[in-house]
Amino acid sequence: MKKQALIHYGGYAFSSIGALVGVSLLSHIVPADIYGSVALYIAIATLFQHIVREALGNALMRHAEDIQLNKYTAVKLIKKARTPLLTCYAAICIFCCFWINTAEYTELVLSFILIFLLGCAVIGESFLSAVLNRTAYAIHLNTLQWLRFPLAALFFTCFAGNTSSILLGFIMAFILAAVFDLFIFARVKKPDPTNLNLDTLDFNIFKGYAPILIGFFVWFTTFYDRIAIEKIRGEEMLGIYFVLVQIAYMPIIVLMRSSANFLFPLMYNKNKRVLNRKLIILIITTLFTGWLFLLLSHQWIFSWLVGEEYRYYSWLLPWLFLAAVINAVAYLFQAKFFQVHTMKTLLLIRGLSALMFFFAVTLLARLYAIEGLVFANVCTSILLMILSWYFGRKHKLIGTRPSSDIS
Repeated sequence: MKKQALIHYGGYAFSSIGALVGVSLLSHIVPADIYGSVALYIAIATLFQHIVREALGNALMRHAEDIQLNKYTAVKLIKKARTPLLTCYAAICIFCCFWINTAEYTELVLSFILIFLLGCAVIGESFLSAVLNRTAYAIHLNTLQWLRFPLAALFFTCFAGNTSSILLGFIMAFILAAVFDLFIFARVKKPDPTNLNLDTLDFNIFKGYAPILIGFFVWFTTFYDRIAIEKIRGEEMLGIYFVLVQIAYMPIIVLMRSSANFLFPLMYNKNKRVLNRKLIILIITTLFTGWLFLLLSHQWIFSWLVGEEYRYYSWLLPWLFLAAVINAVAYLFQAKFFQVHTMKTLLLIRGLSALMFFFAVTLLARLYAIEGLVFANVCTSILLMILSWYFGRKHKLIGTRPSSDIS
């Protein structure tokens, strides 16, 4: 267990360094208005990513114990989710066409490809976590974080210095990660027909379309602030805000997802106990220590990490980091809800927080621009944590069906 944790979190730490290096690289060569256009495409693309995670990724982790006994179970679950997810993909592409109606044809095509690849990345991460292949998960994560920014910078500098060149660089990195995932995936052999006793009806990954709606609400409370600031204040302001988000917010969110990919498959294993009070206190203490560090050193960090036009807002760095920490704690409280019988409760929690986020962001972005967005994030994260804790008191984790049912 300790070796797996070291590989898993070591891979996360190294990939986070890669992301910070990449953001620093792009912020020195890409103007804020072009960075804002890229941020808008990414915001839309991640809608599909969140839907795939809630509708399929969490199910793969929840049934990890069964998947470890018979890895072909993961293949069956992915095939079961194929039709509704492709329907969502088509709807998001149409939404992208109407929302960014001034974009060039090339940009739209590249954005469609990026949307699809972000969904594939979630499937790959969840599959590798469910089969407990920690080394492959670390390789997957580092392939994305270390390659996408340098490739984007390379295409932006050597070819057309526009949004399409950056999107193409991101796409190339995601393609390489997808090829690696397919290589691991292809090694899962189909069992003999005599042993293929898998009925996907036994694996409840959908209850209506609640997981897809949850995915939408999770995306909304993560990315609506970027869409709002672009519509209210313009792409240049969005570009500045996006750099701030990538440095302060995204490392914690990636850590949160990485921890979920590591812990959730074990939490649903009735024979293992992976969380205790000491571990939770240690995690929370470490995160809040990081907040205090940023509170004292934000100017110094921005002085060497980002371009000059982005440095004015360095004082917001610790507060956006704090919003991410509170959001991560709320996500930890929500571990109990990634079960079919509790989907409605999670939908209620996410719906209420999304409603508050909409009103807070729309009002505060118009009144206070970036400062208002950060304050809205902090307030919504606090509400999400309180709701997750309050509704989670009466729920308990229920393990998957007995492993003897899997042939």
